[in-house]
Amino acid sequence: MSAEAGRVSAEAGQVPPGAGYPGRELMLLLQSFTTETDRYIDAMGRRYGMHRTDLMALSAVLEAQREGRTVTPGILSAQLSLSSAATTALVDRLGKVGHMVRERSGTDRRQVQLEITDSARTTGAEIFSPMVEELIQVVSRHSPEEIELLSTFMAELRDGLVRAREKAVRQEPSSSGSAAASSGS
Repeated sequence: MSAEAGRVSAEAGQVPPGAGYPGRELMLLLQSFTTETDRYIDAMGRRYGMHRTDLMALSAVLEAQREGRTVTPGILSAQLSLSSAATTALVDRLGKVGHMVRERSGTDRRQVQLEITDSARTTGAEIFSPMVEELIQVVSRHSPEEIELLSTFMAELRDGLVRAREKAVRQEPSSSGSAAASSGS
């Protein structure tokens, strides 16, 4: 295969396996970073008896609180791509261990809002502090200008990933993709 044949066809929107393209090594490093993040979350979740979905739910509610937004069970369900029944079970499970509470809205008593507790914040700090401390050491080796550039770059990559996800879920799966999904592959 020629080098040209292995290049990404931006017009066609296709990336052949093993394709050479600018930033390929970076994409592989980001994939590896994501894999290691997943492994960390899974390991710490097991240590604390929490499933990944539990941690994602707590993270979503905490992020919303930091941004001044409220989270209802419906919003959480959409964010985590869970059914209403699965979201209810999740919130019940987190409530039983003291990590999440349902509160009635002060402006609309019919609306239920989700709040995380101090217990969840403490557990979250225990789970994520070791990771954050290691990453802060890496970040601190860079200049403010480099950090700003990388922050902008990472935000652009995240936004691109959101667009890719939204586009992908609107597409019909190929017949081979459907078979792989149904067979558990």
